[in-house]
Amino acid sequence: MVSTMGNSRGYQKLLEPFQLKHLTLKNRIVKAPYSSTNSDERGYVLGSAVYHYDAVAKGGVGLLIPESVAVDPLGTTGSPRMAIWDDSYIPGQRRLAEAVHKHGAAILMQIHHAGPSYSTGTYGGLQTAGVQPIGPRAASSLTKEQLPGPRPNLPKGLTSSEIGDLIQKFTRAAERAAEAGFDGVELHFGTGYLMNSFLSRAWNKRNDEYGGTLENRTRFATEIARSVRKSLGEQFVIGARINGAEYGATHGDGITYEESRGIGRILEEAGVDLLHIMAYGYNYFEWVTFPEQSLYPEIPKGMTKFAEAVRRGDSLVASAKSVKNGVSIPVITNGGLSFESAERVLREGHADLAAFGRALIADPDAPNKLRNGRVKDILHCTRCMVCFDAFVPSEHERCRVNAAFAKEKELQIIPAPEKKKVLVVGGGPSGMEAARVAAMRGHTVSLYERHAKLGGLIPLASLIKSTEIEDLPRFVAYLERQLDGLGVGVKRGQAVDAKLVRQLAPDAVIVASGAKLRVPSIPGIKSRKVITSSDLQAWVKLPMRFLGPYFLEWATKIWLPVGKRVILIGGLMQGAELAEFLVKRGRQVLITETGEKLGTGMLELHRVRLLEWLQEKGCQLLAGVTYDKITDEGVSLITKDGTRQFFGCDTIIVLSVREADYSLYQELKEAVPEVHVIGDCKEPGMIADAVEAGHRVGCAI
Repeated sequence: MVSTMGNSRGYQKLLEPFQLKHLTLKNRIVKAPYSSTNSDERGYVLGSAVYHYDAVAKGGVGLLIPESVAVDPLGTTGSPRMAIWDDSYIPGQRRLAEAVHKHGAAILMQIHHAGPSYSTGTYGGLQTAGVQPIGPRAASSLTKEQLPGPRPNLPKGLTSSEIGDLIQKFTRAAERAAEAGFDGVELHFGTGYLMNSFLSRAWNKRNDEYGGTLENRTRFATEIARSVRKSLGEQFVIGARINGAEYGATHGDGITYEESRGIGRILEEAGVDLLHIMAYGYNYFEWVTFPEQSLYPEIPKGMTKFAEAVRRGDSLVASAKSVKNGVSIPVITNGGLSFESAERVLREGHADLAAFGRALIADPDAPNKLRNGRVKDILHCTRCMVCFDAFVPSEHERCRVNAAFAKEKELQIIPAPEKKKVLVVGGGPSGMEAARVAAMRGHTVSLYERHAKLGGLIPLASLIKSTEIEDLPRFVAYLERQLDGLGVGVKRGQAVDAKLVRQLAPDAVIVASGAKLRVPSIPGIKSRKVITSSDLQAWVKLPMRFLGPYFLEWATKIWLPVGKRVILIGGLMQGAELAEFLVKRGRQVLITETGEKLGTGMLELHRVRLLEWLQEKGCQLLAGVTYDKITDEGVSLITKDGTRQFFGCDTIIVLSVREADYSLYQELKEAVPEVHVIGDCKEPGMIADAVEAGHRVGCAI
């Protein structure tokens, strides 16, 4: 085990026990609900889900809320998603509850009906599944003009009879949760789901006993809470998750702080024991649930104060504080919290418990590390949204930095049956992760990196992408600390060839030396105005080494060796992100790409938003082009419609094509008993791909 001791005394409030009715939680850390896509297409719990939540509970959380579980087939947000609408789901959920309880954690089942978000998604106009032939349900039938924000399908209002039926479905779902051994339920009355459509004036246009006044709009929710309490008694914990505020509703009628405080008070009177406060947004604000994403690519108008809260790490705490001031039951806060900001919020009395989602996806053992003073060993979430990007199309979710997320059994780190001498060639994320995992399994590991710094292309990527949202340098620093603590011999500034490998005589070699760069063949490519990817990497190397990514990012806003008018040759992920970097530094940018699609390789949720932003900033975006020639004045090309055009510029940046590079493997395959090729030298990809490849080979050796 790595030993980089820190100080746990700074987290006393977060780590102290908390009494929730008859339950004594061992700390105030709550695992927030998120989808792990560990259910089958029918909603049954898979064995991998049991392993996943076992790992989270073992990591030391006090209260665990796994993920939204649908009470009705017409209330799902896609597939696979967990379900509880009949008794056949109980055995799987029971195995999940047992796995959590054996580690001393309490567990609540979050039960929900998606309502307006039924199989249509809720973020960025993306859909979790295809548009359904049966429309989503809500408090009211709304026209496109009445919607608080864009939705692929128009909702149909529930009848009084259907409301009564759903009260019974929520109640029966809670009863099944109790039969499965859960300590209670969290009634999901938040986000863009069914119950919120009753609570929010933005959705609820009814003129019966379920619409109009706040008391009427909460009636459906209180009837569910009272029905569950009547059925299951006082020993069963009933929590409710509500929107503490709604931002950006088209007609300005989203939930206010005052209303959510009133909703909380009414729910307490109805027998709810615990409130989980979040926020929700529409239009420009639709990424509020993932607070830092609201800042991408830049802060929208009207969100300056929110951005300040994001930077403090307490972006959604204000709504929790407001609700807490109106109730006497415990309140959970969430929303991009760091462990440091959560400690501060709890000490200041703004909430009683703090919920973490992506932080525990990245490192489920973080609570134990806090308690044991191993703060520097925590693997922090980089806020990249790789996990959510898989959620949208209902693919198996993954994590950029924690390859074992939702694959805990498959990628568990166990002692190697035969200890080997392992040489890792390349100090990028793939090589570093492979070295870390192999060393944890008991192998004797050495890592050789030809450059002076570890991290591969991450330092350059962090400069281009910015560190405000995605703190990639911290990930590299984490890996470096782990290698140091595990005794991995790291040799910087040392290239590797077959001769050196024979001298070192390893039992196994992991080749993670990166991709080779191919410059496209275009007449005039040697023009004095041309800068290639290799040039950029060479320019950055020395200042990055001595100044570091954070200072260098600031410095490039003052001076950059690039002209005012820039043409990018290559508009895939690297080109689109470089365009953002340049625009933010006052450059006029034209992106050109031979392919039909710009930004390929980016997460779709980022690609769509970035391209829209670039157009708003006056960038020209040209896909499907053919390059004619480069001159000292600019670029001549043929557009998609066959028109030949010339574009003048001051600088031309050519984005080289990354290609697999098996050259070192070919040298070594006859010299070493066991050779593995991973990362970009095998198949260029994203950081998440590199980390997973490293983890897998580290487990396999």
